[in-house]
Amino acid sequence: MQRKKQAKQLSPKQRNALEQVAAGRFYPDLVKEEDGYYARWRGLEENLWVDEWVRECVVTPLTAKTDNMDFATLHDAWMAALKSESGKVDWDEEECAAFAEELKKWHAGADSVKLDFTFDSEELKLSVKQPKGFLEYRELGRATFVCGNLRNLKRKAGRLETKMSQEDAERFVELEAPALKAAGYGLEGVDVKAEVAVDATVEGLEPDKAKLKLEVKVAGEKVDIEEVKRLLEQHSTLVFFRNRWILVDVNLLKQALRALERVDGAEMNKAQAIAFMTGIGRIGDLETKELEAKGWVRGLLNDMRSHGKTLKTDERIEGLAVGLRDYQKRGVAWLKFMTENGFGALLADDMGLGKTVQAIGWILGNVKRGDVPVLVVAPVTLMGNWRKELAKFAPGLKVYLHHGDGRSSGAGFADAARNSQVVLTSYALLVRDYSLFASFRWGGMVLDEAQIIKNANTLVSTAVYKLRPRNRIALTGTPIENSVADLWSIERFLNPGLLGDHKSFTERFVNPIANKVDSSQGRKLKRILEPFVLRRLKTDETIAGELGEKRENKEYCELLPGDRGRYENALNEFRFSEKRQGDVLALITELKLICDGEGKLNFLVALLDKIFASGESALVFTQYAKVGAVIARRLHDTYKRKFPFLHGALSTKAREKEIAKFRDDEAPSAFILSLKAGGFGLNLTKATHVIHFDRWWNPAVENQATDRAHRIGQDKRVMVHTLITTGTIEEHVDEILERKGSLVNLMSFTGEEFFKLVELT
Repeated sequence: MQRKKQAKQLSPKQRNALEQVAAGRFYPDLVKEEDGYYARWRGLEENLWVDEWVRECVVTPLTAKTDNMDFATLHDAWMAALKSESGKVDWDEEECAAFAEELKKWHAGADSVKLDFTFDSEELKLSVKQPKGFLEYRELGRATFVCGNLRNLKRKAGRLETKMSQEDAERFVELEAPALKAAGYGLEGVDVKAEVAVDATVEGLEPDKAKLKLEVKVAGEKVDIEEVKRLLEQHSTLVFFRNRWILVDVNLLKQALRALERVDGAEMNKAQAIAFMTGIGRIGDLETKELEAKGWVRGLLNDMRSHGKTLKTDERIEGLAVGLRDYQKRGVAWLKFMTENGFGALLADDMGLGKTVQAIGWILGNVKRGDVPVLVVAPVTLMGNWRKELAKFAPGLKVYLHHGDGRSSGAGFADAARNSQVVLTSYALLVRDYSLFASFRWGGMVLDEAQIIKNANTLVSTAVYKLRPRNRIALTGTPIENSVADLWSIERFLNPGLLGDHKSFTERFVNPIANKVDSSQGRKLKRILEPFVLRRLKTDETIAGELGEKRENKEYCELLPGDRGRYENALNEFRFSEKRQGDVLALITELKLICDGEGKLNFLVALLDKIFASGESALVFTQYAKVGAVIARRLHDTYKRKFPFLHGALSTKAREKEIAKFRDDEAPSAFILSLKAGGFGLNLTKATHVIHFDRWWNPAVENQATDRAHRIGQDKRVMVHTLITTGTIEEHVDEILERKGSLVNLMSFTGEEFFKLVELT
């Protein structure tokens, strides 16, 4: 364990030396240094660390010290010094100089001498031309350590050769031939581990029919059924193929034969053709090296990969109460195109680009076609947000909210779902009430924050996967949280079978990409997923021009049951008490603090998760210092780090310390500020998100706070998130601010008008 830990801390020079030693790319030498001659181990690539690494392996307590030892010859002294701690050779300098010169000749020409071996595929014979001179004999001697068969060489007709048995020949091709090539020797007559692969062409013939044409290749050369059979008839991994011997995987040859006999020329429908062209790229265990699409298959694939750029977009979506930006229209068109062609689609736009409204536009298309009801599954923290967005953007939709203790069950659920166009629920309730949801054939399904199903072994992932709606889309701004394995689970829901089984996906993609992101497998996976994932960032040129410098979003939260009870109790106590103006203000404060409870804290954490995942930072404003302290504790518990917190009780020195802590932190961070202490006079352009945890009565004060990030020096787009607890005073305050722009006349609300302001709806 200690050795592994040390290996991770090696410098590039140390690591290079260790790799040379491990590969045997070093040799012994005698070198002149300031105080005499030393026996040194040297790498083929000059690196002083080679000597240290070799000595760590060869020096023992018996060989470490050579002081006061008598040696018969310089050669003996040199050999002993190679295994000593210091390497010092105590010998006459003239003799050392002469011996060093001999070693120099011995080492000279290593790069210029090259032996070329030939493997006779008919007689199973390995040969090399007769060496000439000292250097070639030296290289042949070295080669015998790589290939043991060379120790049996015999001279014949100007060459040295050795014959092998079938068993020896198989071992030679599998083990020694690759070693010879890796050591830099030439080798003719044998292909090492010849690849068996398949090229495929999918040609669209009729509107919904395509034909698959296969071309099997062995060692890069096309073969037909008869030739594959002849290779298999040799009953060996070492087979004679086109005048040479090659090593092949017999299992792959058998699969190639089955593919040519049973799959070649097969007919496919639209979904099968596209899935084959874009999918895992295998026929059994055979690797598909080249894929070509022809006819309508190519056109359909190009439209999928264009992500809406080649599709016709609707100027106005029937039933949508708001206009869409151009990129949002393209998003809706792409979602519609994908699902109408039988594919699931993953909308992975950056946070703040309007994934929800695009999904609602897609839902309206489902409703128009009669693909209802549509099931929307979201985290419980986003339930209120979805309810408000559906009511705002598509007020004509019939929505059933399956949530809370009063939710329907049995026949009541069936009636509610059947009479609705959209059913909205949470992931937790999807699992808990799975039998209810499984009783329906859903016309469509939307997964919000789809990374929740990233682990395929969880109950929620299994429940989602088994529902099998007609049309399906998923939304997430963070499609990959931990590794590309997250994508496998999401695509299992969207496009079952696209990425193969979990085990092979892990072996072929997860593990190689974990070791090297920019690997050939990483690029291959990107190519596979490209048609099924639409990912756009706020910084994209096609998006940036459509967004303002500041985007404002209202984010809706819900009271948890405990806080809901406290809210109602506070109202009831006030209703039946003698009312004075001071009591009204106290009640408002109490209700607002209740709104800042656990439900809103959960929403804040979920929002910061996405912000941090994007590598960005946020300012979190609250009008109450004690709420700021609660936020600070919650974020510390969640992220195991202390976030800066600015409030009025801080001294000037402490205030500057908190500001510097935020500005100087290179990692994504959050700065918690009380509205009065941090609402003006600060320049915090590190933040690209501003979160108003609770509402102030005057929007001008909120705007001042927002301008801590959205000001001169800010070269990025600022996202403003206003958190609103639904069915509470916050929601009514927001409605009034929308109408009046201010609540300066708050106290004019009396009687029933005031209760409308504060009551739960």
